[in-house]
Amino acid sequence: MKRKKTLVSLLLKWYEKNGRDYIWRRQTDPYEILMAEIMLQRTKADQVEPVYLDFIKRFSDVEKLNQATEQEVKEYFSRLGLLWRSRLVKRLACELADRFGGMVPDSRDVLLSLPAVGEYIADAVLSFAYGKDVAVVDVNVCRVIARVFGMKSRGEARRDIKFRKVANEILPIGRAKEFNWAIIDFAALVCTPRNPKCDNCPINEFCFYYQQLRTENKEE
Repeated sequence: MKRKKTLVSLLLKWYEKNGRDYIWRRQTDPYEILMAEIMLQRTKADQVEPVYLDFIKRFSDVEKLNQATEQEVKEYFSRLGLLWRSRLVKRLACELADRFGGMVPDSRDVLLSLPAVGEYIADAVLSFAYGKDVAVVDVNVCRVIARVFGMKSRGEARRDIKFRKVANEILPIGRAKEFNWAIIDFAALVCTPRNPKCDNCPINEFCFYYQQLRTENKEE
């Protein structure tokens, strides 16, 4: 437990100095955060930001998005190479308008019943919009967990209950939103898929992957 607390503390300190700043991280409106997370799926944040700003300016709430044509929505998602997602977004706007009066629900089960919303997006909305203590788990977060704790998955790690369990166990209650951003940015900037910056990593002394590398280098 002490090891996990120290690891969390070091990641939060790293984030204070190195965290990335995006417009959606300054928002609290659940609709705006939901739209950002839909655009961010499998798309680089720097590429999303200008499209997101134009999208929110044009469709500032659920009602305006619901009144738009699918072709109007496509104009924005085509800029991200996500044409197929525009149809889901239109269906999502319709359901939010009809079922929830234009509001974004704060229930995980209800969010998961909506078009275009999977586990990651549902948890991101709960954490970033509603401030709930829930871990946001994607392939990048799983990579950090796998390396630090020496974990392996038979299938997709993001769908492995063991990874979600660890992610929630290390989540600092009351600072979940900040920690979720911290581990996401850490995965993007330090614990990268290829050539991770292990020697300059603030948590390398706790990392199974790094200790294994050092052992292998000594043996050579």
